[in-house]
Amino acid sequence: MKRLLLFAGFLLAVLNVSGQDSVRVKTLMMEGIRLHDQGRYADAIKKYDEVLTADPANIVARYEKAYSLMASKKYEEAIALSREIIENKQADTRMVGNAYSTWGSALDEQGEHKKALKIYNEGIKRVPAYNMLNYNKAITYLRMNDTDAGILELEESISKNPGHRSSHFMLGRVMLLKSNKIAALLPYMTYLLLDNKTKRAEDALGVVRGLVEGGVKKTDSGSYHIPVSLGALKKTGKKPSADTDFESMELLFELGAATAFSKTKDMLPADRFASRLVSFIGQLAAQKGHNGFYGKFYLPFFNGLHEQQLAESFAHHIFSPSGNVMNEVWIQDHRQQMERLGAWTQAYHWPGSGVYNSTDVNAAN
Repeated sequence: MKRLLLFAGFLLAVLNVSGQDSVRVKTLMMEGIRLHDQGRYADAIKKYDEVLTADPANIVARYEKAYSLMASKKYEEAIALSREIIENKQADTRMVGNAYSTWGSALDEQGEHKKALKIYNEGIKRVPAYNMLNYNKAITYLRMNDTDAGILELEESISKNPGHRSSHFMLGRVMLLKSNKIAALLPYMTYLLLDNKTKRAEDALGVVRGLVEGGVKKTDSGSYHIPVSLGALKKTGKKPSADTDFESMELLFELGAATAFSKTKDMLPADRFASRLVSFIGQLAAQKGHNGFYGKFYLPFFNGLHEQQLAESFAHHIFSPSGNVMNEVWIQDHRQQMERLGAWTQAYHWPGSGVYNSTDVNAAN
């Protein structure tokens, strides 16, 4: 999203220069972005300073410089520049939202968690549709060990921008830490729908495989050892809300692992994973009584996959981070199915504000 913002505002930013100067400004901006992406933040800042020397009113250069200052841990300078951007009448709403986000994050990194929350709240009042403020607010709450508040902010971030990968990933991670395995699977799998190519996607797939496939092992006597988690038998601590409570499904799913293992033990890894996941999504489709965020946001999507008979294609799509050659062969051999999955997911309307309502894999991180 940050780069989209740059190009959306670039023409406005270069109106104060013309001819060769505008070409030079554009070149310097692109060099600064390239250097930042290489982790050379000091060099990037120098490029932005050159732009500001030639064009002091260039708001995009200030925005990019604040981003590099934050990355280089020059928090006070990042805050000062972010405040300038917020007060600048030429800054559009997303730029203002990002400036508040940078300001709050800088405070959070310095341990000023309560001050950070105050800035995020100010930003949300100013730019209510900007989900990154809710996401960063969630991170601050989690650092303060206020898990429930963090979860609510992640849900709000997702509602505002269903395509925000990091919010799904973090929600899955938090729910897994709370031992709500099924509730963790839904956001993790949604994340993998949006990103199945990065290192983080490999990590997410590892978690999903561990939960979906389990750890069933055949003993010397020929019986199966099923490592049913204590969480599936008895939850400890605060009981999950009815919306995120999948205890009965979790227990049945783990107890059915031996049967599933015996049926799929001779399958190729990708096919075994797909078979198990299709079964899991079928069980999700039968779930009732989830009337909160999970029931309104995640379950309708997975119910749709089941009803459209797209669960198998979905399974192979999210298995891609494994790098499994035979999975890629399956995908190539089932292009029509994969295209139907792609068309359906692109057309699917996620519940929420609709401001950034997209499952495009190029959506914001």
